[in-house]
Amino acid sequence: MTEETKVKETPNNDFLPKQNPTLDILWGDSITSLMRRNDVNEIYINDDGYVWYDSHTEGKVKSDIYLSPAKARVIIEAVAGQVQKIVNEDIPSISAEVAGYGARFQGELPPIVRNPEFNIRKKAIKIFTLEDYVKNGTLSEKYKDYLINAVKKRKNILVVGGTGTGKTTFLNATLDAISKLTPFHRIISLEDTPELQCSAPDYSAMYTKQDVGDTKYPPYDMTRLLADCMRRSPDRIVVGEVRDGCAYAMLKAWNTGHEGGCCTVHANSAVQGLDRIESLCYENKTCAGDVRRLIGEAIDVVVSIVYVRSANGKKGRVIDDIIEVSSFDRATQSYKLKHIPNDPSFAGPTG
Repeated sequence: MTEETKVKETPNNDFLPKQNPTLDILWGDSITSLMRRNDVNEIYINDDGYVWYDSHTEGKVKSDIYLSPAKARVIIEAVAGQVQKIVNEDIPSISAEVAGYGARFQGELPPIVRNPEFNIRKKAIKIFTLEDYVKNGTLSEKYKDYLINAVKKRKNILVVGGTGTGKTTFLNATLDAISKLTPFHRIISLEDTPELQCSAPDYSAMYTKQDVGDTKYPPYDMTRLLADCMRRSPDRIVVGEVRDGCAYAMLKAWNTGHEGGCCTVHANSAVQGLDRIESLCYENKTCAGDVRRLIGEAIDVVVSIVYVRSANGKKGRVIDDIIEVSSFDRATQSYKLKHIPNDPSFAGPTG
């Protein structure tokens, strides 16, 4: 088996121009071909070195492309180097943007894995709108109208779902609605790696800085970004993904004059999304007071997105639930929730 085997071309390929000549040479023509195919949204390797990819037309495919551990390591180190980040045995994990392509890259080196592994999640070619989601069967017309109204009323929106369900892409659609409905609002987004796309005229993106264990300077994490963001007069605060104690800082920001924000979090249902936010809040050393009451006051709407995979491996996504959060009831120790009824005729994903 050679380190590189030609990937079968598919008849519906639309190719994007090469965008990173250095990496194109390092990972070879076959992976470059996958990077340039519009139907492929994800590329990854496990520790056996074989490349998998996920295609809108073919489903999940294990290719014949093989990368030796040495070559996979070189690719991971090159991605890190291009964005001035460090990856080695002491800092064996890297989250970054693939320069030029704008794709999300996650790489790991031993000792946290047996052999070098990486995952590339490509950025959407276009920003899907809420209307696009209605057309492809991901979102019902009734749910779309509800979300448009929530944006107009500056409701704080939490988007929840599992890995690969398209939370960030849906958040981009929500940002598109915000940009169109309130173009005069100053929007500031906070992310670990650049994934959000916003067309608002008054928009600023901020990013965390890799923690390399330098005790001289405190880490520039999401909590610190939120503190800086609050001093920049945002109308709406958008967090790409909440995955640690910054959830507590975000809720306080949303609850103190910065209504109309949105963020994503990993959870399997809309209700579980509230529990997930609560558990993340407790990771913040400054967390104090009644956290569930704060959640009930700060989060207005929770949108759940799930995906279904057909027998041939193709993914289809659907917004399966939206809940409205009124408050947290201390007497019953539960949230006052309202599940927004969906259109009973909604058929789900098309095609």
